[in-house]
Amino acid sequence: MPQKTQHPRRGRPTTLDRPRTVAIATDCYWRDGLHATTLTEVCRRAGVSKPSVYREFGGEDGLMLAAIEHYRNLATVPLMSLLASEAPFLEVLDQLIAFTTDIGDRSAGCLLTAMRYAPERLGPATLARVKIIEKDLLDAYESCYQRAVSRGEADPNIPPKLAACYIDMQMGAVLLQMPIVANPARLRQQMRLALRSLVRASHWETFVR
Repeated sequence: MPQKTQHPRRGRPTTLDRPRTVAIATDCYWRDGLHATTLTEVCRRAGVSKPSVYREFGGEDGLMLAAIEHYRNLATVPLMSLLASEAPFLEVLDQLIAFTTDIGDRSAGCLLTAMRYAPERLGPATLARVKIIEKDLLDAYESCYQRAVSRGEADPNIPPKLAACYIDMQMGAVLLQMPIVANPARLRQQMRLALRSLVRASHWETFVR
């Protein structure tokens, strides 16, 4: 009896594994850099086709948007939780410095910071989301500083909004250096020196060590 001919299945191809694809894309953009990572390379590492990415995300802008949301949950949400804590200001700053200079298994810097400093690499949806996350962080820094001033732990002569921008600037400077500087201990010292200006003079010796 002759065998039936096997015809290709028709219809929409199997949907890609969205969480896995987003995690791989996040890792590529984060560790290899925005300009060094192409959609083709992400697809190769994830083992998915470009058409499937376009179906699922609408293109690279949608994939980057999903990646920055994934990264936000990994790094930004814990950072904002730290800033919202009731811990003493010096303790918060110490943890902030440790958080910023923790290289983990590889010195990768910060994907959010990389995106903020490379807006030309982002699509409109990703850029809009990055700006929202940036504002949320600045608000968190400002609230943290206001709380420290109210408890006599921070310099009351520095406006909280200015202090927030200053902390954000120092964070960004260090995070941009993280992938290229082999001495995180030196970066921690630099951050302590820079952030000392926000601390009440009576706490300086405790903070800079």
